[in-house]
Amino acid sequence: MKHMYRRQICGVRAAQSECFSTGPRRRLWGSGPGRQSGARSSGRRGGNSESGSGSGAWSTIENLDVAQLLSGFIRSRSSRAAVDRRSAAASASKIYRRSTHPTSVPLSRILSGNFPLTVRESLEDYALRKNPLVFQDSLLSLLPFYPYPDAQGRSSKVLQTYLSSGSFINEFVIYPPNKTEADSANLKHLILVHGYGSGLGLYLKNFDALASRDDWCIHAIDLMGYGCSSRPPFSPKTDDLDGVEEWFHAPFTEWLEKRGLAKLDKSQIMVVAHSMGAYLMASYGIKVNPDFCKTLVMVSPGAVIKHRKQIFVPKYFARLWERNISPFTLVRKAGALGSKLVSGWSFRRFSNLDPEEAKRLHGYAYGIFQSPGSGEYMLNYLLAPGADARFPLAERDIHKLNCNVLWCYGKEDWMDIYGGQLCSKLINDHHQSKKSTVVEIENSGHHIYLDNYKKFNELINNLMVYE
Repeated sequence: MKHMYRRQICGVRAAQSECFSTGPRRRLWGSGPGRQSGARSSGRRGGNSESGSGSGAWSTIENLDVAQLLSGFIRSRSSRAAVDRRSAAASASKIYRRSTHPTSVPLSRILSGNFPLTVRESLEDYALRKNPLVFQDSLLSLLPFYPYPDAQGRSSKVLQTYLSSGSFINEFVIYPPNKTEADSANLKHLILVHGYGSGLGLYLKNFDALASRDDWCIHAIDLMGYGCSSRPPFSPKTDDLDGVEEWFHAPFTEWLEKRGLAKLDKSQIMVVAHSMGAYLMASYGIKVNPDFCKTLVMVSPGAVIKHRKQIFVPKYFARLWERNISPFTLVRKAGALGSKLVSGWSFRRFSNLDPEEAKRLHGYAYGIFQSPGSGEYMLNYLLAPGADARFPLAERDIHKLNCNVLWCYGKEDWMDIYGGQLCSKLINDHHQSKKSTVVEIENSGHHIYLDNYKKFNELINNLMVYE
């Protein structure tokens, strides 16, 4: 077991917003010999194009040997002196940058970058690829109350709640001092929901601070098809919004019921959700249960309004998007070098954290990024190329939310704060007893909970005091 906890690392840049954007260059993906320039996409929205053959852009990536290309870049750079791991981390900290708007990134740029992880370490991660829970367990073991209670009496555990479909929702639950599951009915509950391509582990810097109150139980979950939850094929019965959202809403409803949270008074429930997770929680309140919580915190939410300014999207990138080519394809196709490829993103993304935290976050991210594609294929159903909302929340009876809403944006957020301001006004104009407000947190971008976790934790803790 020693090798399972020796080191961990994580990453890839999902659509740059939440992980990473993989817009290959025209020479590989666009028009060229044997292709018709400007060929139309299939027009199918949301099908899993990775599992089948095709023509044009996808036939190219289908035949692309990423591992071979990456190996070539590694060999071409082998004449350079090996960089010390700590020096690499120090260098990475100098180029730390927050996530930006989803844009295409040439494949040559991705593969010519710096990949601090060694090939040997990448192989070690690859050997564990079929059990992402190993990476999750190693990450969570950094917390003082996992896997054993801490001096304050706080305890925690990982749960898999099985649903009627046979799938399960993965959850990390933290109990307040000297409390157990038996005390659940008398406690308040904070539910943390991740964003696109992510998982509960990205809340690493929030768990300890948010679990500081003696009357709150913390539940961090992986949405269906994400993180360490089950990853069934993403195949909604219809190609419309209802079918896609139901794919996520139904498991969430059943999870609430099986965990005994659905029967609690809504005054005992607060939900904090990020990006696409925030969108799904808001749509859940609009369509399924307006009273599922007392307070909903929308952290840099996605798909709130359409872009107010036109964003240039290259034709080849639009075709890939419309065919629902997942940004995690490169990681899976890189095989044994997938973790090394991920390190090109993760060592920069987490460079502002403690080195050990950064290493284990890398391992965790690799573990979930390389897992079979599932929930990630919802992206094209809800967002048009360039991450423009197909069904903006501002146009979907947002006032039906029967809860207090806090819209939280980073000062350097690529999400448009105007969307939160507009929705907040719509809610306040409709409700006299509910309140919707907008806040902006300094020194943070899209990933507020990670970029400026101290301010974020302070904000949520203050809300918990007055719940």
